[in-house]
Amino acid sequence: MASNRPFQNKETAAAFSEANRVFTLKLLKQLPPESNVFYSPFSISTALAMVHLGAKADTLKEMDHVLHFSKLGKNVHAAFGSYLEFLSKETGDLSLKTANRIYQSIRFPPEESFLKECAQHFKSTAEVMDFSKSEAASSAINTWVSQQTEDRIKDLVSASSLDFRTFMILINAIYFKGDWNSKFKKQNTQKMEFKNVKGNFMTNLMHQKAAFRFGYMPDLQLNALELPYKRKRLSMLILLPLAIDVISLLEQNLSEALLTDVVNNLTEKTVKVYLPKFKMETSFQLKPHLVTLGMPSAFDENKADFSGIDKNKNVYLSEVFHKAFVEVNEEGTIAAAATKVVVKTRSVQIIPEFRADHPFLFFIRDSVNDVTLFAGRFYQPTDQK
Repeated sequence: MASNRPFQNKETAAAFSEANRVFTLKLLKQLPPESNVFYSPFSISTALAMVHLGAKADTLKEMDHVLHFSKLGKNVHAAFGSYLEFLSKETGDLSLKTANRIYQSIRFPPEESFLKECAQHFKSTAEVMDFSKSEAASSAINTWVSQQTEDRIKDLVSASSLDFRTFMILINAIYFKGDWNSKFKKQNTQKMEFKNVKGNFMTNLMHQKAAFRFGYMPDLQLNALELPYKRKRLSMLILLPLAIDVISLLEQNLSEALLTDVVNNLTEKTVKVYLPKFKMETSFQLKPHLVTLGMPSAFDENKADFSGIDKNKNVYLSEVFHKAFVEVNEEGTIAAAATKVVVKTRSVQIIPEFRADHPFLFFIRDSVNDVTLFAGRFYQPTDQK
């Protein structure tokens, strides 16, 4: 990643960051409680921003509301383009890449202007495909997603989700691998107890004592910690409630403004850190969550207006599917995600201790530009057997 910031002005930067934070938290509150959760709000919003290019009337207004795009105005797609270009500039210290792809039906050609704008802003490549040959089509799409995510995301598209009525598949894939700026030593990792309301579990807790940005927020009954990756451009922000049984309450109360306050109140100090070593893979059908958040028209066969994609207004969203993977260990973090949008034709100590031995929230962030790339809830270890 290059050192320069991606946006030309502070207003666009602030609006893009705010939209990202608001959508991240809106979606977190929709996902299943009392379970492990991991997703990429950036991947989901990028895939939906491509669809947004072709949305009109109420469909456009609803998408603006849910994705919090209103403050970006006409700069939505240019802002995504600038940020995607920024992400593509890698260094040897970490790997962060994202890619967009459109698979269009051989039977129903979309508006040429839509494809051109997707290529311009999202650097998307397009491929014509016969979706009636569902097995071959899903295999080809899944191979591309797997390649983009270093084999971390597999089987994103099922053959059963494709048929001759499928108009288009839009996909965003994102992959991240980064080493901690201060690595955990493997010899310090020990089996320890992890607690939640369902019981106690034994799992591997990594440990180190080092200087990190840390915050104790008594009003929120919360500890917060930022673990930077190499070069300190990306970091993992962890929000740890003081009590083991209040993670749901923290999520309900967590707002965009509150999250900003937490980050702004972190100060560097020596901290004893205990953090689980874990892998997590989660999948979500996002349609019901997006409808609940306020964009039902996009999924309504009779009300959807994507005339920028198909001038006959014969298309609607049938499905938004998201799959994400994360691995956190002594060296650092590997994370990947992919989002599929299917469009169909009509039819307090001297040395503080941060002991993450009970449920917590975590956010993998571009801390320079305040953009959340991945977010999750660690509720229960999966290696306790």
